Amino acid sequence: MTAVDVSYDEVTQTPRVDAVPLGHLSVETGHLYLDDFAEGDRKIARQLEHAAPWLEAANKRIRKRFGRNARISTCFLVDDYTPSGSAPDQPKPAEVVDIVTTAAEQAGFRLDYLAREAGCVVACERPYSGPRDQSPLADIVAGLIVEEAAVGANGSRPPTAQTGWLSNGERSPAVAVAMDAPDWEPPEEFGKYRHSVFVDIELWSLDSAQIHAERQYSCSLLSAVWQLLRLGLLRNAGKAVAKPYRFGTGEALPDLWAQMPSITQLTQDAAPFAAYETFSALPQHYEAAEHAARIIIDHLRFDPAVLAQTADRARDEANPIVLPDNPVGRTSHLFFDDVHVAHND
Repeated sequence: MTAVDVSYDEVTQTPRVDAVPLGHLSVETGHLYLDDFAEGDRKIARQLEHAAPWLEAANKRIRKRFGRNARISTCFLVDDYTPSGSAPDQPKPAEVVDIVTTAAEQAGFRLDYLAREAGCVVACERPYSGPRDQSPLADIVAGLIVEEAAVGANGSRPPTAQTGWLSNGERSPAVAVAMDAPDWEPPEEFGKYRHSVFVDIELWSLDSAQIHAERQYSCSLLSAVWQLLRLGLLRNAGKAVAKPYRFGTGEALPDLWAQMPSITQLTQDAAPFAAYETFSALPQHYEAAEHAARIIIDHLRFDPAVLAQTADRARDEANPIVLPDNPVGRTSHLFFDDVHVAHND
């Protein structure tokens, strides 16, 4: 007979929470759509050249804090989720990896990890993942959102879970064309300082023509997922998700992006993908989505066991770290201009 390994859990026992490797800093050096690679390496080279000086500055800052052995990793996000205008001509993963790693070397640094945006919707742990190796990350994060209720709210406005919209304040009341309609009032940011910066964020959309349409998640929501992965704060029923996968020697990359793992490790001795802090150096046109992502993170109900585990490990470092209570305080951004030297094009 064949032995069978059986495990069981008591209903009342405390769920186990996986720990994930953590570095000191995760640096996002770029973010491009698959269509951007139609121009070869021009856009990627330009973006990484812009990011390189800021990566160097971030390295100096972290090594000054934590010493020469500070754990710093670099990553790059490819958007394979937004519908492409030229799907048949999309570059294959191996081609993109070659372009991106070469451009990074020419810019003066190594790229440790390449991730794909569709992998922020459903995490794939390995190539050709099936349902057993997948986690619905966007659904998980959407389910953690806690909407703030405005003073005087009467429940007439559908909740975020139904509408797919999240705001950082109280919206203007609906004004109907009728004599007894309320007067117009401006929106108001929760916790404003003198004046409001009111933001209303679309988290997902649905194709109204389809009865059982799937959510099309927005860049804002997926940017929040991406930041949370880099902070090591996402779990699926206590299990770590989207662990970086390193292809072995002679192991070919799949031809289709959907067959790729969510995160591919490109360098053998890379520092951990997730870190106590994240830093993103990006072109200006990502600023709105990143601001929205920070608001989304600010509205999440995190697993207290994960937060406590991360805080404990930070305090136990050789150079102890005190993390802010709100994870959004562990993220930072720099948005560079679009100015470039034309003679290199």
